[in-house]
Amino acid sequence: MSEPNGQWPFWGINVVADLVIATVFLTIPILLLYVTRRRQDFRSLPLLVTGSVLALCLGLLSLIDIGLLWGRHDGLKTLVQIVAAIAAVIAAGLLWRALPGILTMPSERQLRETTDSLARATRELEAFTASVSHDLRSPLTTIAGQAGLLELSLGESVNEDQRRRLQRIQNSVKQLSELIDALLVLSRISRHTLHREIVDVSAIAESVIADLRQNDPMRTVEVKIQPGISVHGDRRLLSDMIANLLGNAWKFTSKTAQPHIEMGVTGAGYMTTLHVRDDGAGFDMAYAQKLFKPFQRLHGPAEFSGSGIGLATVSRIVERHGGRIWAEAQPQRGACFYFTLPTMPITDEFLIRPRTGT
Repeated sequence: MSEPNGQWPFWGINVVADLVIATVFLTIPILLLYVTRRRQDFRSLPLLVTGSVLALCLGLLSLIDIGLLWGRHDGLKTLVQIVAAIAAVIAAGLLWRALPGILTMPSERQLRETTDSLARATRELEAFTASVSHDLRSPLTTIAGQAGLLELSLGESVNEDQRRRLQRIQNSVKQLSELIDALLVLSRISRHTLHREIVDVSAIAESVIADLRQNDPMRTVEVKIQPGISVHGDRRLLSDMIANLLGNAWKFTSKTAQPHIEMGVTGAGYMTTLHVRDDGAGFDMAYAQKLFKPFQRLHGPAEFSGSGIGLATVSRIVERHGGRIWAEAQPQRGACFYFTLPTMPITDEFLIRPRTGT
């Protein structure tokens, strides 16, 4: 490289400085792109785009200044300066609009205090749930035992009305006992330590369907499980989730003449979208917001049995894996449950980011 004519003796230092400045500015768009990929919930995408354009222009200006040492590129420099000026004005306006939100963002100390408070409340709620469940189970056992003894003591003298009443007592005790068990399962999900690994969801689904067929051999249900579905998560919780979803599909197609159940993948990527579809009873989408809340049932116990906890359990498991769940359905035409799960390890920051429903 020849020394440029008419330049000051330390022109080499000037070139090195411009190269360093250009490298820094040209690296900024790459860093911002990395931020947007890691934090898809970031709502100031236009600000990031204009900031990237501004940084790119400033980096190019430094490179052009180096070129001006050997020749004239005033026209190109003017064009880049105009683009940089426009980007700077837009970025300043967007930053001004985003300023109130930035100022209200919680500090690290506030986030830590909030997290500690939530963890403390969760522990207290779990302890309360366990205590109440234990206190309820003891009198239930007594009621069931006394009802059984009463039936035995009556012997052959029991009439049909008495037998029916005793049966109602025993059925109610059984239903409440199952509800207590479901509540305990739901409370344990929050404190269960996740052991993340690659999980073959298709194999789990096939095993669940085999159990359902064995427990209900009189039914003929066409089931289609897409092979090779793998996600990254806790095997135990994911098994419970799949068992709940396929169990619901099996249950709600019990009154369908030729029932079909399907499980597959409708999307791919870092978070894959899975679905469980059936052509059973379905439900009215006007009540869809109740689906994933405990004790909210869209069908009466006379139609279909259940505790009203299953989908709440499913929702909590999906959320613990950083995903979300939603459903689409029509009465008497079936339902389809969609849920997203990670296909690779995810960070704690991803797990706590806000997610919007569909």
